[in-house]
Amino acid sequence: MAKAPSKTADRPIPPSTLRILLVDSDSGDAARLTALLPRKGREQFTVLYAACAEEAERLLTQNRFDAVLLDLGSTVGRNGSVLRSLLDRAGDTPIVALTGSADQEAGFKAVQAGAQDFLVKSRIDADNLRRAIRYSVDRMRFRQDVDLLGREIAHRQRITEALSESQNRMLAINESLYEGVLVFDENGHIALSNRAAERLLGDSEKLISRVIDDVLRLKQGDTLLSFAQGPLRRVITQGQFMQDDDAVMVRPDGKPLAVAFACTPLLEKDGVQGAILSFRDIGAFKQAQRDALQASKLASVGQLAAGIAHEINTPIQYIGDNLTFLADAFKSLTDLLERAEQLLAAQGGDAARQAMAAMAEARESADADFLLTNIPDATRQSLEGAAQVARIVLAMKEFSHPGDREKTEEDLNRAILNTVAVSRNEWKHSAQLETNLAPDLPRVQCLAGEMNQVLLNLIVNAAHAIAEADRGGAGKITVTTLLSGQSVEIIVEDNGIGMTEQVRQQIFDPFFTTKRVGKGTGQGLAICRDVVVSKHGGKLSVESILGEGSRFTVTLPILAETRDSEDSA
Repeated sequence: MAKAPSKTADRPIPPSTLRILLVDSDSGDAARLTALLPRKGREQFTVLYAACAEEAERLLTQNRFDAVLLDLGSTVGRNGSVLRSLLDRAGDTPIVALTGSADQEAGFKAVQAGAQDFLVKSRIDADNLRRAIRYSVDRMRFRQDVDLLGREIAHRQRITEALSESQNRMLAINESLYEGVLVFDENGHIALSNRAAERLLGDSEKLISRVIDDVLRLKQGDTLLSFAQGPLRRVITQGQFMQDDDAVMVRPDGKPLAVAFACTPLLEKDGVQGAILSFRDIGAFKQAQRDALQASKLASVGQLAAGIAHEINTPIQYIGDNLTFLADAFKSLTDLLERAEQLLAAQGGDAARQAMAAMAEARESADADFLLTNIPDATRQSLEGAAQVARIVLAMKEFSHPGDREKTEEDLNRAILNTVAVSRNEWKHSAQLETNLAPDLPRVQCLAGEMNQVLLNLIVNAAHAIAEADRGGAGKITVTTLLSGQSVEIIVEDNGIGMTEQVRQQIFDPFFTTKRVGKGTGQGLAICRDVVVSKHGGKLSVESILGEGSRFTVTLPILAETRDSEDSA
């Protein structure tokens, strides 16, 4: 009988050796089984022996084994709890059950419980023992590889799902951006866009897969740059970031779009593969800049006008006072002359008659009758002219006053009269201007300076429309005010050239004008609409018939409102 192996032997083992734990209470059977396993050659086995469950559990805890042989027919193996305990302790180490010839059912149950295989001890030889151990080890390793592969697949699936979620999140963020975004390659083909880009470019079709030149062109002076000519392609070819805070893009419908944009190279592992363009509409900002500049100019002109009006006012007062003095003095001199003539006529004698004749001759020589008749009229007309100048000066001072930043109660009738006086030079050569001002018109909370500008623009536009119609002195402008519920209405009506329906629809658009170059900027009515609608919560509407004239109606709430209203043009 072969000698049983040492229960505690733990010699150094070559890397190619399979380590086996043999659990059998019968040392003789253990020695016979150990002798069947070679210790040399291509396939080597090192066997550690445990005669009891406790010894087996200790060895499993302290060592790594490639397989476990458990004799189910021995006293230690008959207890089913030992198999379960070893299965728990062995983990991924395969267990091969050994049974007697009459106890194969126990082998089947062991396999069902988790053993890799079972052998009938009476039929065991070296080949089938080695083969059973090798197959069990290979199956377990294959199962481990499959489990590892499954874990790797699951891990990669989680990564894929995370990447997909991240991609969806980035796409959602891209779609929610206020700025337009376009991603394109070196040929200008768009690979990614967002809703903001479609909205800003005014294109209802999807931008992806289209080329840059089909959806936008950068404008440089009067030249529209293609993608190949423009700076966007150079961002890719040169790999340099570029930014322009004041640029103009031309949309597919031909409309210019004021934008600020930035273009960044798209860097990937193979270098620059494209570019990312982000842009935003700065039209409102540019309009605010123009309004601020216009307001600054108007404020400067207003200050200058107020200063000039002040300087004119003093000498006009001198002239008026002196003219009044001259009129009174001339009246006194006229009375004195008449009294002298009466006294001479009452005196008798040759001397009196000679004096009367001499005075009559002097009177005729001086054309005194003409002077006595016309000097009072000339003086009266001069006084009226001086009074008109004084009224114009006062109107200029009030009109050019910058006004408060907050809304105050204002007399719109007075504002209209001042505007009519200031603008007289614009309309006096082409039209008569009438005012029908409601005497019971309440004071309105408004920005006085800006409402003055609205009134001036409407009256001047009416004068220009009449001049263009060439009414031959029959032009007429009528300014009317009336109370309408909780609002007041200012109506400026003219019999000028009128406008078509298409022009009427565009009349309040910024930069739209029907006037010749140099005559208008297209900003006047746009500013009027902004002042009336946005700043006062009112309405600005227009009715017009081509060839007959136009009627502009400004409706303002009596009390200041903070809401925005839409015009009814």
